[in-house]
Amino acid sequence: MSVGTRTLMTVAEFQKLPDDGNLHELDEGELIVMPPPGWMHGIVQGAVVEALRQAARQTRSGMVVTECGFRLAPDVVQAPDVAYIRKERRNEMVPGRYCEFGPDLAVEILSPDDNAARLQRKIARYLAAGTSIVWVMDPETVTVAIYHKAGAFRTLAGDDLIDAPELLPGFSVPVRELFE
Repeated sequence: MSVGTRTLMTVAEFQKLPDDGNLHELDEGELIVMPPPGWMHGIVQGAVVEALRQAARQTRSGMVVTECGFRLAPDVVQAPDVAYIRKERRNEMVPGRYCEFGPDLAVEILSPDDNAARLQRKIARYLAAGTSIVWVMDPETVTVAIYHKAGAFRTLAGDDLIDAPELLPGFSVPVRELFE
């Protein structure tokens, strides 16, 4: 029985990939190819972006980006579906390069083919790289699992209010509104 070998790539090689219409991440040097998501994913992503951008504008506290690459380790580049970055970190960002830190808030929206073990690795990497909060949104169950860098975890649904007071004071929205 022969054992297959993985072909690994560097971040420099990863950055030179041609646009093939798919989303890509680098997981410990391994290329992860993700086909474009479905319509429900887009609805949730749009609602989250709208809610977070409105809050960020009101507080003038930061910016919201989508599918932006964050280099979380030498051979790891992840692109959360939505991310919030405090304005104080703007000077750490270099045009044309990945952010060399974890976003302050990372939002991952589950797709039917997501791998649970890989998702847990992604969450752990965000938190280890300085991300304060990770929201994992599940359109199928209309729930949000919230992970904090301090180790706290909770799940919200329906009329539960989702917030991020340490990042966006005064921001809160019922979970169900982010899935409509």
